[in-house]
Amino acid sequence: MRDGQRRDRAVIFVNRGLLTSKADLDWATFYARQRAQELNLRVAEVLVLGSTDGPHMRALYDVVRRVDSGCVITPDLGHVGGSSDRVTVFAELYTVAPARRYRWRLGLSSVELAEALNPSCPKSEAG
Repeated sequence: MRDGQRRDRAVIFVNRGLLTSKADLDWATFYARQRAQELNLRVAEVLVLGSTDGPHMRALYDVVRRVDSGCVITPDLGHVGGSSDRVTVFAELYTVAPARRYRWRLGLSSVELAEALNPSCPKSEAG
């Protein structure tokens, strides 16, 4: 039942660079927590990163692994680079607006994971 244990926890991810004020950040995390509650998920951690915090997907991946979660909740796809693909290589993704679910793409190669975590990395360096 290890998978069932992971799926009851979620990591909230917010890209601070997309928000204009502290109030926007507060609302973004509030609505993400509400979405978690609707999905019957417990928030294991809230990760807020800005433009100077390095590679966001690598940091998110590390947090998801550390807290043993299988779900990420974010305000919208813009917070994860505009595409669900960068997250669904390592977790299921839920957005607040619109309220959508993007399924975890299981069985991907380590090269695909490396490219999602560091999209500027050439294929020859990823594998």
